[in-house]
Amino acid sequence: MDLVDPDAKLFNDQVHGYIKLNGLCVNLMDTPQFQRLRDLKQLGTLYYVFPGGSHNRFEHSLGVGYLAGATVERFRVQQPELELTERETRLVSAAGLLHDIGHGPFSHVFDNEFMPRAVPGSSYHHEEMSLKMVDYLVDENNIDLERDDIRFVQQLIVGAKEAHMKDVRLDKRGFLYEIVANGRNCIDVDKFDYLARDMLNLFGNRKTFNFTRLWMFNRVIDDEICYHTSVNLDIYDLFQQRYQMHKQIYNHRKGKAVEFMICDAMLHANKELGIAAATHSPAEFQYLTDHIINRIECSKTETLGPARAIIKKVRRRELYQFIDEYLLPVDLMSRIPTVTAKDVATYNDCSDVQLRPEHIVIADGRLNYNLKDRNPVDQVSFYGSNDLTQKFKIPKDQVSLLFPEKFEERIIRVYSRSTDPKVHNAIALAFRQYLLQYKTHLPPPSPSSKVVAKIILESTTPLKKRTALLSRLDVEETVEPDDKRLKGL
Repeated sequence: MDLVDPDAKLFNDQVHGYIKLNGLCVNLMDTPQFQRLRDLKQLGTLYYVFPGGSHNRFEHSLGVGYLAGATVERFRVQQPELELTERETRLVSAAGLLHDIGHGPFSHVFDNEFMPRAVPGSSYHHEEMSLKMVDYLVDENNIDLERDDIRFVQQLIVGAKEAHMKDVRLDKRGFLYEIVANGRNCIDVDKFDYLARDMLNLFGNRKTFNFTRLWMFNRVIDDEICYHTSVNLDIYDLFQQRYQMHKQIYNHRKGKAVEFMICDAMLHANKELGIAAATHSPAEFQYLTDHIINRIECSKTETLGPARAIIKKVRRRELYQFIDEYLLPVDLMSRIPTVTAKDVATYNDCSDVQLRPEHIVIADGRLNYNLKDRNPVDQVSFYGSNDLTQKFKIPKDQVSLLFPEKFEERIIRVYSRSTDPKVHNAIALAFRQYLLQYKTHLPPPSPSSKVVAKIILESTTPLKKRTALLSRLDVEETVEPDDKRLKGL
């Protein structure tokens, strides 16, 4: 027993080993609202693709709570001039613990896919829901926290973003808002934990992310968390690892197909089960978990029939068909507007197929280093061993000449809800025709596509020609005179 904090408890964590959480965190944990996180998969629908992706928001939240509190404690010991208090340690740890309490079913699927379609024009974010859930949790369970402390925890959760900051004690404590959710350069303990935890669960010991050196080699200078010059490569590695996880894992083609199907099922069930409406009431939202698909499966009503049918297809691995994808050149990233199913369907050129927008699913997304098209390391301040009180920037070209020149990419993927091969072919060709209005020379279709994997579409200028493709595609294409646009491999 901790004599200073008798309510503190020791936990054996998969990533961090034995960790201690203070009594406040333990009291927050032992509530129905927090225990709900056991029923939310950390990786959303990716468990349907990666058997190791079975971990939940619960254990991730414990890890972030531990790292957040340990960070403040280390600053207390190493820099007594900061005059940090035990109370601030407890509250920052509590913020780390509660930062994901507002996630909906299948985590980011709910934020990014379901809510924009269920409530068009909504600005729903799980961070906003977390703030509501914190208030509700504290009130429902009679947690001993002053209103100022609750407000402080909520501000730490959103990372002191300008839109949320009112009456914030930033006079000499701004660095505390960079620990859980760092709005300055995106280096925070949330990212440390989820990268390490996701990689450990997915890859075991074959591929791991060790953040310890980066986490330990920092200090507060002029109200900002700064890093030792020796870890500048570690910082670039942090963002590169995050990019690779998004590229290879979080946006996996099959995982996205399952994501779209789960989203469609929830949309069909939304009115009857009140899924979107639950976001208006923390009392209702606390019961909204990944088990929503079990509620759909167990239902008997006719109105939920379409939703049940989609879930059954997921169980049988009858997923939406991946058709094609296009990684946009830099000059097109801002020129091409957000692509919709209607945009692609408009370019249908197959007379034997009536292509409708509901046949098509579009994934139009961006991957970056977490700060849109900017280099987040430009926002990081460093210090050297010879002077622990001076901070400075390190230009990218003084670290390495092999770092990326661009920090964001945009990729458009197309899927089909239909199982009809003719529809698949029509979508593939319509997608390419849509792109040709912006780019006269296109790369080959995605090698992962089963629809047009053996077709190469080359450059075009206006002249119509009918060309047979693989003996099963009949496509109207645009070519230069005497210039073959379609080549069989």
